[in-house]
Amino acid sequence: MRILCFYLLFIASNFHSQIIEISSPNFGLRFEIKNFFLESTRFKIQEIKPYFEYNRNIKIGLGYCWLKNNKHHFKDSDSSLISIKSSNFFVSYNWVVSKNFFAEATLDFGLGNIKSRLPDNSRYKGIYSFLEPAIILNYEGFNFFTLGLGSGLRLTRSDKSVLRNNLSLPTIILRFSIKFTEIYNHFFLASNSSLYLQDDRRV
Repeated sequence: MRILCFYLLFIASNFHSQIIEISSPNFGLRFEIKNFFLESTRFKIQEIKPYFEYNRNIKIGLGYCWLKNNKHHFKDSDSSLISIKSSNFFVSYNWVVSKNFFAEATLDFGLGNIKSRLPDNSRYKGIYSFLEPAIILNYEGFNFFTLGLGSGLRLTRSDKSVLRNNLSLPTIILRFSIKFTEIYNHFFLASNSSLYLQDDRRV
């Protein structure tokens, strides 16, 4: 009986290790700045997004984004200052453009809150949600990270009692992505790193 249990455990362990070796996804972390203009003033929404890559072309991830405005007073909202905090989910599809470039179509969905603060220090809070399709061109000529530049359209719904201005606006996107799987493979599993395999693009 003990021999049979040991044999079954050995088979399960070996099968599990093979599954991990063959089909384990690539993980990474994205930092994005999404710039938009409102009342002739530039605002930037900052986002951090851990993700995993599926079959080399599809990425899925969760994220957190925020905007903190301590300078611009909105004319149509009783000179209010605003802040936005939101969690988001995204999915993207990428395709090769050239040896060092790939394009990516992304779709982000987020839900959070928007706050405003008036000159008399009174505060208001409401719901904020968005849907944002975007196209981004990425440069992957570096070993452990990629750089991206693109544009999107952030379609938003927010509580008008907090801010009357329309926040559905085009965005200019700057991206910095870290390839965690590539870093791990390079330092711990050198034979599996794409740095050692010709024509193997990991992220």
